[in-house]
Amino acid sequence: MHQGRALRHPLIATTTIFMDPVLTALFVGTANWILAKHQSDLYQIEGRRIAVEVSDLGKSFRLTIRRGRIALALAGSVDLRIAGTAKDFCRLALRLEDPDTLFFARRLVLEGETSIGLHLKNILDSIDFDWLTPINGLPAPFGPRIRQTIDRTIRRTHADRRLHDLLDRALQP
Repeated sequence: MHQGRALRHPLIATTTIFMDPVLTALFVGTANWILAKHQSDLYQIEGRRIAVEVSDLGKSFRLTIRRGRIALALAGSVDLRIAGTAKDFCRLALRLEDPDTLFFARRLVLEGETSIGLHLKNILDSIDFDWLTPINGLPAPFGPRIRQTIDRTIRRTHADRRLHDLLDRALQP
């Protein structure tokens, strides 16, 4: 899709060559960090191959579940294909939109063994993600004090609601 453009613009080609593996590694690493407490749930779909396609960017990830973790898969057939736009995947990841709403509005497409998609949806629904968790790993008294200060500031300024509203507006379909 980007081949013609990449040949005319060496900087784009070079950036794509170097950034794709970096972004893929970040995606897989972040997904495994978030799903670390749900490894036993992932074992239920062990060996399954999933293609995640970001249609508007022309990018796709081929993933497999290996030993309760997400890993890159080589090209080949997949058990489930999930496709959508970057904005819709962001809305899904940030919980600004329910997966069912995206699916029924045909903004998120699932093809293949949809039971795998339902299983992944249930795992995602069960995640109570706290973006400030890494701060808890800082040595005492710094970690707890920093965490308390951030929590207090968020409550006083309503920053969480403001950020939510800002992201919601920015990610409108």
